[in-house]
Amino acid sequence: MKTPEQILNDIKSLPVDEYATPCTVFAHMNEGVGELQNKMKENGVRHLPVFEGEKLVGMITDRDVKNIKDDAFRAHHLMSEDVYEVASGTLLREVVFEMSSKKIGSALVREADTGEYSIFTSVDGLNALNEILQ
Repeated sequence: MKTPEQILNDIKSLPVDEYATPCTVFAHMNEGVGELQNKMKENGVRHLPVFEGEKLVGMITDRDVKNIKDDAFRAHHLMSEDVYEVASGTLLREVVFEMSSKKIGSALVREADTGEYSIFTSVDGLNALNEILQ
């Protein structure tokens, strides 16, 4: 059986990847608000990384598109350009501290070898805390 110190050390060494969800759906700069709302609903997601070609340029959340009815609005009008991105393997405690101290709702986790993304949200942080406390 592990000692409390060993358990704490295990938690301190957890990478954020353990609680991040693979990104399977993305937005493109010129997608209309209706398309964005449909993507979120159909895929059960609340965040869409926004790309211009192969380049990550922003993030759209369900709050950004929630009450907008005018499809003239495009992703580039609504997105936040200040995306918190971390490398795969970054420690969970570092990401949680940064998100908490700067009031950031999500972090994109990029796998260097493949270029694939996953997302870690504040809800994922709460899920991690819940699991740790069990």
